Amino acid sequence: MKRIAAAVVLTLTLFVLHSGNAGETESHGGTLPEALARVAVDNRYRLEFDGDTFSGPGLDRLLHEARAAQFLLLGEEHGIAENPLLAAQLFASLASDGYEALAIEISPPMAQVIDDVILAEGIEGLRDLFAQPGGEPAFFGMAEEAALLAAVRELVPGDRAAFWGLDYEVGGDRTLLRLLDETPKPPAAEQALEVLDAAAAASWAEYAATGNPMFIFSFNGDPALVRAVRDAWPDRDDDTDWILTTLEETFAINRLWIAGEHWASNQRRAQLLRANFLRYWGAETGAGHTPKIMAKLGANHMVRGRNMTQTFDLGSLLPELAATLGGHSFSVMIVPGDGALTAVLNPSNWTYEAAPAKDGYRDGIEAITSAAFADAFTLIDLRPLRDVLGSRTRDAGTALIRTVYGFDMLLVMSGSTAAAEFDHD
Repeated sequence: MKRIAAAVVLTLTLFVLHSGNAGETESHGGTLPEALARVAVDNRYRLEFDGDTFSGPGLDRLLHEARAAQFLLLGEEHGIAENPLLAAQLFASLASDGYEALAIEISPPMAQVIDDVILAEGIEGLRDLFAQPGGEPAFFGMAEEAALLAAVRELVPGDRAAFWGLDYEVGGDRTLLRLLDETPKPPAAEQALEVLDAAAAASWAEYAATGNPMFIFSFNGDPALVRAVRDAWPDRDDDTDWILTTLEETFAINRLWIAGEHWASNQRRAQLLRANFLRYWGAETGAGHTPKIMAKLGANHMVRGRNMTQTFDLGSLLPELAATLGGHSFSVMIVPGDGALTAVLNPSNWTYEAAPAKDGYRDGIEAITSAAFADAFTLIDLRPLRDVLGSRTRDAGTALIRTVYGFDMLLVMSGSTAAAEFDHD
């Protein structure tokens, strides 16, 4: 009995030592921010940028991690000029390692339109598309983002889809309606579509007259009008079905948001993102193919676990999906440096303007960003910081915990600049 009691005491002692306050150890001593900053400094890498090309140990580290992963997740603060330039260089380096598509924050049918246009006419085709009413989707009217699309399309074989659009559609609904107009359909579907077209035209006319974003049809459309088209078109093909699903989900998601049901709106959007990815993925795996995918979306969509809107998004799905294949994903959160401006969409005139970062991804993680170099971009490996937090999570804010456990690395772009407007008439 004494031996058993001694063993129990020893086991409990070891457990307490293992799970106790990490800050009590010599290596993790001091306040929690001090300990985190010290370990962040020990695990940081310089990422050099000469205005054209990235280099240095930070780039080497990113490529090493991405090559070993099934999915590379870039969770960004939108509007950083240098970020899509980095993504383009990464994709160019990783294409020979099995990366075959870029997953982005636009709808599947709009991604196909962009893919086809660039394949046929290059970036000038994209410029012409964006000049059409409703031809420019959100986030890609920035010059550097447009250049990223053109660069990726050039690297992917022409018989494969270069872009996986995963989101709803903000801004491109008129392009999707034009595709529906051009598709042969039953007379009843023709009539139902005329009603939907008229509602879109009236809403956009009001937007043009007032500049009020509430009249952007993506935020003003009635999902019932789309369901009427769907019900009248029973023998539609898969492409038509995906367009109708995109429009209906877009209107439903934004209607929830306008009604003040913000969590329900975000939850439905997260479900759509996940479902769209799985639709692409199912088509690939059904054909016996498992490509590596680079995903570049807002950081909220890429974080592992419960995200900033209290939902479970792509950042939760993709690591689990990779694990079922015996692999893993690799995720990076990308934020601007101190005082940097980002390009922010002005929805009243659909242009981008330089403004302070608005998404707040840096808020609450100053203990980590303080380790950033002042004269270079800084890649910080977050994984060693997890032991620093240990049982001291009670001393840390939600943002700090979410960042350290939800991403593998943090990229701080000190000296970053706002993306420029993509010039189109």
